[in-house]
Amino acid sequence: MNLKFALIVLAVFSLLLFSATGPVHCERTMSLTVCQELVNSARGYEARSAYHNRVAKTLMSQIQTMAKQPNTSATVSAMDTLFSQYDENRVMERKYMDLYRQVSDEANNCMKSLQ
Repeated sequence: MNLKFALIVLAVFSLLLFSATGPVHCERTMSLTVCQELVNSARGYEARSAYHNRVAKTLMSQIQTMAKQPNTSATVSAMDTLFSQYDENRVMERKYMDLYRQVSDEANNCMKSLQ
């Protein structure tokens, strides 16, 4: 009977020991994972913003090249199209940069809450 009682006490003690440390470690790991996902999202938004910035700069150089050509209906139409694409890319750049700032702040707050 003593051996059976000792095994039960040992099993209960082991379960209490592992159950007390498991969720705490798991919760911190999950929180770090969420913070890392926020950082990755922020980097993605920053990269998309930079892409739209590069496209807008390329479009502006195309607009400047087209402006040197004689004014015909075809060049005016092409410049209008380029200007609209330029405007769209600048808007997208601003939106992604705003998202980058927002998610970056959330990631910083997440990391501060873990410390």
